[in-house]
Amino acid sequence: MQTILITGGTDGIGKGVATHFLKKGDRVIVVGSSSAKGELFLREARQSGAKERAFFLQANLSLVKENKRIIEEIKSRFNSLDKIVLCATSHKTRKEYSETQEGFEFSFGLSYLSRFVLSYGLKDVLENSLNPVILNVCAPGMNGTVNLDDIQYKRNYNGGKTKYHGSRLNDLLGVAFAQNDTIGKVKYILFNPWAVQTAGTFDAIENPVLRSITKLLYKTVGRPVEEAVLPIISLLENPPTPSLSAYKVWKEVSLAMKTFDKENAQKLYNQTVQLLKGVKA
Repeated sequence: MQTILITGGTDGIGKGVATHFLKKGDRVIVVGSSSAKGELFLREARQSGAKERAFFLQANLSLVKENKRIIEEIKSRFNSLDKIVLCATSHKTRKEYSETQEGFEFSFGLSYLSRFVLSYGLKDVLENSLNPVILNVCAPGMNGTVNLDDIQYKRNYNGGKTKYHGSRLNDLLGVAFAQNDTIGKVKYILFNPWAVQTAGTFDAIENPVLRSITKLLYKTVGRPVEEAVLPIISLLENPPTPSLSAYKVWKEVSLAMKTFDKENAQKLYNQTVQLLKGVKA
């Protein structure tokens, strides 16, 4: 029986992956911000006979201190982790710049910083298992550059650009993790699910006309969660050999793309470490 941690595991892709591995007989820990959705996950697990293998941890992962709390709770309750699936994100595109209580731009804190802290913070627990994997659901395979002079987009803020920038940050997170890992046991996979029919995608769109257009578009090109999770499950059950790999749905993404620049990855890593030093315990 494997032990799998899934952030954003009460909704969409995260819940789809969680449901699959519970049915398979594995132990599944989901982290989410909504206690109501967490209770629903646990209730569904009880109804399916998986009560003893389902766990829910409530947390606001946009905060570094909450990620660190989750790390400590995982370490105190479980000797090892086999897989980590990083799905936590916000579908809402914020019109105005907003910060967390710790002074980080919200999307940066939730979609990048959380994944950085959990990836490194749980590395030793992963290494206690036989074939550990981190799968980071972001958007590799897309062009773009990282603004190393303003990684949080605090200047000239644009909600849509900031969210897209977060995926480029995660590209470099994977590169730095692999090149800084002297043990090399953990397989780090960057995964782009492309268009997925999840309710949150539509609910976050305030303009009713744009919401209707998006629903129509996703109905045409988007895939249901049940289908979208299939390549994720395949990668988790049969991870690639390299320490770092990237996929856009079923197709492997070339790490020769400029978005995976090793020098930029190390610069971003160093900046992130410095930012985290300023967070009060």
